[in-house]
Amino acid sequence: MKKQLASLLFLVSLQASAGIQVDETRVIYNGNEKSAALSIHNDTDETWMVQTWLDTGDASKTPNNLPMQVVPPILKLAGNKDAILRFIYSGSGLPTDRESVYWINVQEIPPSAKQENVLQIAVRTRVKLFYRPTAMNTTLLKEAQALRWHKQGNTLRVINNGPLHVTFGVVTLKGSGNKTWKVDADMVKPKDTLTIPLPAGASAATSLSFTFINDYGGHTDVKDARIQ
Repeated sequence: MKKQLASLLFLVSLQASAGIQVDETRVIYNGNEKSAALSIHNDTDETWMVQTWLDTGDASKTPNNLPMQVVPPILKLAGNKDAILRFIYSGSGLPTDRESVYWINVQEIPPSAKQENVLQIAVRTRVKLFYRPTAMNTTLLKEAQALRWHKQGNTLRVINNGPLHVTFGVVTLKGSGNKTWKVDADMVKPKDTLTIPLPAGASAATSLSFTFINDYGGHTDVKDARIQ
């Protein structure tokens, strides 16, 4: 039985490379614009179907009746061609005093395999969509610099009193004698607090530096933030 299974697996070719490429790692939708856009590209010579939708952070769920929608929800994209996805806000249902975030799902549907015994895996790409209301009179750099950092036992608390999401890249804690510790951090929401577990010994840190992901998907540095 094991030999038969091994032979079967040997005959199956696995194709899992993404055919549909997404041009950005995030989309910023400014409230004074009628829509926002995201470009996608078919990297193959064949026509692929593409399905698109939004979710609120849980990749296993597809919420209905969101105030934000993506168009078109499904499209046919010829080989080596581009397409534009557009995001349209209905005008009500989202806070006006802070940023909102959705996740864009781009699900590729590959054409039928031309060869036998080929297992194709459809790749789904997810990127963040930030809706920034018109009333936001600030910048992401300003809000990242205004974050407050507090040690509490073996954890580090990041307090965001501002209206924007801050997504971290690398957080480096600094102690005496040039001792440093790198910690993993995700994203702190507006008007919220993020708790980060500290590695052994890092409770002695008195300051830190970090990078955050800017509106263009790059990393911006913030140095010498004080830990209270």
